[in-house]
Amino acid sequence: MIFTTISTDGVPNAAPIGLHMKDGRFFARIYNSKTLDNILGKKAAAANIVDDPILFVQSALSDIQPDKFDLIGGFPVLKDALGWIIFDCKCRKGETISVVELLPVESKINRRQIKPINRGFNAVIEATVEATRYVVLKDKKYLDRLEYYNNIVQKCGGSKEKEAMKLLFELVGE
Repeated sequence: MIFTTISTDGVPNAAPIGLHMKDGRFFARIYNSKTLDNILGKKAAAANIVDDPILFVQSALSDIQPDKFDLIGGFPVLKDALGWIIFDCKCRKGETISVVELLPVESKINRRQIKPINRGFNAVIEATVEATRYVVLKDKKYLDRLEYYNNIVQKCGGSKEKEAMKLLFELVGE
């Protein structure tokens, strides 16, 4: 899942964020970051369902180009999303991680696709999570985990997953 937000000066942003459900309510745990700043400013976010491993890596470790977004009522969603949900947000700010309650406002399914499970794509997702932790915490154990997931991608992934891992290592600087 890639969350999109917009800054108070109109700049769209994208970042992979996990969506959680508890007692019938949606939540996200978000590092204190540009994404959280945007949510605090606009009180909104969109969850975009994607199947592109390169887009996933780019959204985690670099900026997505503005032409990759569509505006729905002035709010950014990813053009290549399989579907999206726009949420109103209520935030409980923490010291390093904040909890955001997500209240669905609007949604759309762009494409219904049946795709086989790809261990390589799943490994790209896990590697990207580890990469964001490495960028924030600078602990070498996260680099070791990147190598573990890279091995899976090299065995089980297709060309897009392998390209995504190459990009991930470039963006992390390793």
